[in-house]
Amino acid sequence: MDAPTSWLEELAALRAAGTPCVVVVVTGVSGSTPREVGARMIVAGGRLAWGTIGGGNLELLAIEAARELIVSPRARSRSIDYPLGASTGQCCGGAVTLFFEPFAWRARRVVVFGAGHVAQALGALAGHLAADVLLIDPREPEEIQPALPARPSFELLSVDAPEDEVAGLPGEAAVLVMTHSHALDESLVEHALRRDEPFAYLGMIGSERKWRRFRARLERKGLSEEALDMVRCPIGQTRSSKEPGAIAVAAAAELIEVLARAEDPDGPA
Repeated sequence: MDAPTSWLEELAALRAAGTPCVVVVVTGVSGSTPREVGARMIVAGGRLAWGTIGGGNLELLAIEAARELIVSPRARSRSIDYPLGASTGQCCGGAVTLFFEPFAWRARRVVVFGAGHVAQALGALAGHLAADVLLIDPREPEEIQPALPARPSFELLSVDAPEDEVAGLPGEAAVLVMTHSHALDESLVEHALRRDEPFAYLGMIGSERKWRRFRARLERKGLSEEALDMVRCPIGQTRSSKEPGAIAVAAAAELIEVLARAEDPDGPA
């Protein structure tokens, strides 16, 4: 693929890669300045990724300010006035106002343990969730029922021990447990609750009766009430149907709210 030739193309490439960045735009000038209003640059990965606002110490100061926004978990857009004198190491004598727009690109991640009917139906809704959906299953792809679609909208990871994958998942992931084995379901929930960092969402398919049995056993293993209260079971906004597609849609409705809260923790509850 050719290198991006415009700031919009660069921004799109950074979004596709999930790379946080800051767009810096010259929004005001007075006197002698190195660039005109509308000049911009993009800072990503701690360095200048595209464009220029004129080089020199002004640009270095702007890159440093952009770095601070990138690492801040709740960064907001801001404008900064820079006099081009001794304080900025510039001799132009004018002044520049820069607008900083951070793009966190928090990747939405849904991880489903199991690849059966409901899991595949939920994976098919990846586009509506605006999330990357990963299904993890101990079976080989050709052993999974129903048969996997020819062009799935989700990823599949076939591993012998799905429990071993729990520790390495990001904390902002939404995790659902719906394997073909109750014993494996319980083990996965236990591994998830024993992590140092809790998941944004932890749900398990099943009835209230199933969860009461699991909960009692997990309590005997030393898990706290507070930890166990984090598990959502049954899953879904509504429970009017046991049809796999309906369960998947109900779970997706619940996940959309969870993912939105994870993306904007300061938004409305």
